Amino acid sequence: MDNKEVLLLKRALERQKKARLQAEKILEQKSKELFDAKQHLEHANARLENLLNEKTSELDGAFLNIIDPYVVMDLDFNVINMNKSAKEFLGFDHSKETVNLSELVHEEYLQYTMESIATLKEVGTLQNYKAKIRTKRGAERFVQINSSIIYNQTGDPIAAQGIIRDITSETEIKQLLSDQKKQLDVIVDNSPLGFVLTVGGQIVKANSTFCNFLGYLELELCKLKVSDISFKEDLPASKSLMEEMNAGKTDNFIINKRYKRKDGSILWAKTNVNAVRDRNGVIKYQLAIVEDITVEREKELMIEVINDVAKAILGKMDIHEIAWEITKSITHYLGSEDCIIYLVDRDKQFLEQIAAYGDKVGHQGEIYNKIKLHLDQGIVGTVARTGKAELIGDTSRDKRYVVDDAIRYSEITVPIISEGEVIGVIDSEHPEKNYYTKAHLETLKNIARLVAMQLKNAINLRERLLTEEENKKLLEELQRSNEGLKEYAHIVSHDLKSPLRSINALASWLHEDYAELLDETGVYNLKMIQEKTESMDNLIKGILKYSSIEYDKLEYEKVDVNDVVKHIREIIYVPEHVNIVIMNPLPVMVADDTKIHQLFQNLISNAVSHIDKEEGLVKISSEETETHWKFQVEDNGVGIAKEYHEKIFKVFQSLETTEKSTGIGLSIVKKIVDLYKGDIWLESEPGSGTCFYFTLIKQ
Repeated sequence: MDNKEVLLLKRALERQKKARLQAEKILEQKSKELFDAKQHLEHANARLENLLNEKTSELDGAFLNIIDPYVVMDLDFNVINMNKSAKEFLGFDHSKETVNLSELVHEEYLQYTMESIATLKEVGTLQNYKAKIRTKRGAERFVQINSSIIYNQTGDPIAAQGIIRDITSETEIKQLLSDQKKQLDVIVDNSPLGFVLTVGGQIVKANSTFCNFLGYLELELCKLKVSDISFKEDLPASKSLMEEMNAGKTDNFIINKRYKRKDGSILWAKTNVNAVRDRNGVIKYQLAIVEDITVEREKELMIEVINDVAKAILGKMDIHEIAWEITKSITHYLGSEDCIIYLVDRDKQFLEQIAAYGDKVGHQGEIYNKIKLHLDQGIVGTVARTGKAELIGDTSRDKRYVVDDAIRYSEITVPIISEGEVIGVIDSEHPEKNYYTKAHLETLKNIARLVAMQLKNAINLRERLLTEEENKKLLEELQRSNEGLKEYAHIVSHDLKSPLRSINALASWLHEDYAELLDETGVYNLKMIQEKTESMDNLIKGILKYSSIEYDKLEYEKVDVNDVVKHIREIIYVPEHVNIVIMNPLPVMVADDTKIHQLFQNLISNAVSHIDKEEGLVKISSEETETHWKFQVEDNGVGIAKEYHEKIFKVFQSLETTEKSTGIGLSIVKKIVDLYKGDIWLESEPGSGTCFYFTLIKQ
């Protein structure tokens, strides 16, 4: 190795030594720095540990001094630590006795507690755990616990901590509210009032009472709107009030309206509607409280309609006017579309429509397509025949139903009865089934009873007016006929008397001129001709007197009946064996002198001519009544059999066959008595005489 190489090696070695020295210096410096850093870290760590201990102490103090109970327990529920509030609340002191929280949990909550602890271990936290516990003093308390797991340095769970909140009062309040809600539900469901919750007119809830009111299940009702169970006639009033509520003008209104039951019948209800609004004033829903006032309303309406009918027909005597008022009042009361009054015609056995209300009536009040029903036709005919009212819920099931102007499914028919006889029928129909109620039926029965008498009087008045009109026409015709007959009788009597006189004169001349030439038979025949013509002349005179009695002008004057009888005794033929005796002073009356003479002359002549006794007696007497004079003309003649007592007063009816009797005398007597508004009758038996009684009205 040469010096050069040695020199190079020495230089390299020197450099290494220098580098090593430099490295050692650097290492020493770094070691010093590391030592200083270590010392600094140790001091810092000590300070941190002190700070951590201080913070831990502060935290422990904070938990121990919080208001709510705070508990730390191991995972077997044994209490490790608890604050003052926990000791006071639970009644235990963990520093003096062993406390296991699971033993405090009420048995009803044990299963739930085990499940909650499992959740706590799995998740690490437990929020809003609620349970019922028993404190050391035995008090039961409801608690709410929010807890969390405590982990060691290796992350293993070693304990749990939690804050307990006493929620006993809150729970009791909630329970009370729950109980009250249940009680309220019971009260609502058992209330006599119906409760209905609606949103925009749609039913969303209803209590059992309202369901029972209408005959629906709640599920069925919740598919309906309020309009579906309301009568269309009541909708305008409800709509107006709802519009005011929707506009915010009111939060409550009360309305009396009708609801439609499931079977079609009517529920009258007082409905109290209340609006429930949100914060913005928008209606969330409406609560309706419904009170059944069907009975009360029907009574009110019954009284109202009966009063209306009574007022409407008061003083009216026209049968059509009365019937129209009845139909108008009933239609308004029933809310129906049709009402008809029928009048019973017993003679013709049919029912006549005399008044109506509804589509059958024209602008002038005339009835379109008036129908007549026989007494055995239709429901109306049955009621008219039986006198029993009928309420038909579905006419489609009744074969008797007669379609008038339209098919209607409900019909109510009531008879109008007077003195036990059906004189008319009230009939009303409605398109809906089961529309009419028993209350409607009772009301119509009351109306029928109310109007029966006045309707009967109106019918009688109408019949009397018709009779009077007919009588007036008959009297006019009779007067014209009698005038003609009277004129005819005078003409005929004049025409008959002339030939009779001629025949009588010829017979008289023949008898005078040929008496010597005729035999006895011829003379007898001529005499018979004269007697027959004389009898015929008397008959003609009687007919003239009889026909002129009612048409002669009566002249009223004072007539002394005593003088009349005396005068008659002088002018008629009275046989010597017959006496005419006035038994008591006869009255002076105001009458037509001629008629009184005719009356007494015919009776006295009749009495005298029928006396067959050797001593005949005719007794005349009188007595006064309040309104009439009563006279008696009694004889002791042949008497009259009872079967002829009526016959003898008829024209041309005579019990004799003699030529002197014309059969007109007693007919004239009867006619004069009738003229003076009196009566005539007799008492008589064959062989025991006759007594005629007659009365004449006082003037």
